Amino acid sequence: MSAPIVKYSRKGNVHTIDFGIPAIDNIIIDYDKIPEEQRAGLAKSLLSAANLACYIATLGSALTARGANFTEIEGIANIDLGHNENKQARVTGINLDVKVAMDGEDDSIFERCQKIMKNGCLVTGSVHEGIHMTYKLEAEYDD
Repeated sequence: MSAPIVKYSRKGNVHTIDFGIPAIDNIIIDYDKIPEEQRAGLAKSLLSAANLACYIATLGSALTARGANFTEIEGIANIDLGHNENKQARVTGINLDVKVAMDGEDDSIFERCQKIMKNGCLVTGSVHEGIHMTYKLEAEYDD
């Protein structure tokens, strides 16, 4: 199984990320338009987005496969930073806070999926060994 190829190019202060899949347009970051003190954080944001996108897609598939009626899944990711033994900055944790808007009658399906999602998804599960992952998953019932 191969993963999509992501291409990254930098020409001066303009960075382009090409995900190589039709669902995602290229991301163009033009640092000439951003003050230098505001330029940090791109890689951390992309790491957060990858983890959140995979987790929510997997959760949505699990809910759909079990017949749950949900209207929205939304989430927030934040990253904990620390240092290794050489005093180099490192990501030490990723925290996902996800909410599902759904019918209260599907509570048992949500609880089943909540247990399944404690193992994460392809991306979050892959980083478990090196980075501490936490998941906060809640239902917001419509009734």
